[in-house]
Amino acid sequence: MGNRYINLLIVVIVISVMPIVVAQPVYEQGTNVILSVPCTISGAVCGVNATCDATILDPEGTTLYNEQTMTKNGAVFNLNLTTSDTELNGEYQFSISCTQGGSSSSKNLIFFVTPNGELASTSKGMIYIGLLLILIIFFGMAIYGGKEAESIVGKSAFFLVGYLMLIGISFVSWNLALDYLTSSPFIASFFRIFWLFLMYAFFPLLLTLTFYTLWMMKKIDVIENMVNKGMPIDEAYERTVKSGFKGKKQW
Repeated sequence: MGNRYINLLIVVIVISVMPIVVAQPVYEQGTNVILSVPCTISGAVCGVNATCDATILDPEGTTLYNEQTMTKNGAVFNLNLTTSDTELNGEYQFSISCTQGGSSSSKNLIFFVTPNGELASTSKGMIYIGLLLILIIFFGMAIYGGKEAESIVGKSAFFLVGYLMLIGISFVSWNLALDYLTSSPFIASFFRIFWLFLMYAFFPLLLTLTFYTLWMMKKIDVIENMVNKGMPIDEAYERTVKSGFKGKKQW
């Protein structure tokens, strides 16, 4: 009995995380697309004399093609869409009418256009949101750890971890907006630019942070030496750190 409950639980978990599969085709925004439809009339495959016309409406209801003659390739009819035909994201209405002799048939189909050629699913969205929350939590922990760390090495390490978490947050936010905020493409563009900025700035920041940490470690050693000789810590800090590279002061 216990094994049955365990198996049932496994099945429920697997079903809950499976992506939603749709029969309708999905194409990438702004690309050339070939729509292919098999021709059948009264349950039989169309012969050599069959013809098919297609009518397509974009997501805004604008007619892209009205009874456009399709190209025959055996028992399959094709219609080529240009990049301008797939500019809009969303659901397209695709109607096809075929005739052969005195017989005819019609089909009402749909297809989707998305920024990345994938249809967003509930499970995919849950994975994105879960990953985003985890990254935000680690980012907050890194900021808090850097604030509480007493050593300069600890502060630098926590700052670097926080920066990496910020790169992850911007990347996940970009993909999340790309899949689910198709009506507001500027949001995805913002996160993409932000992610690229962080990526390009990472190595210069790493070098700067490394040199700064080494410089501060050297200054801290000097401050500790001054304090051990009897100088107040505030004055030692003023002479050593705030003087920067103006020169070493003697006392």
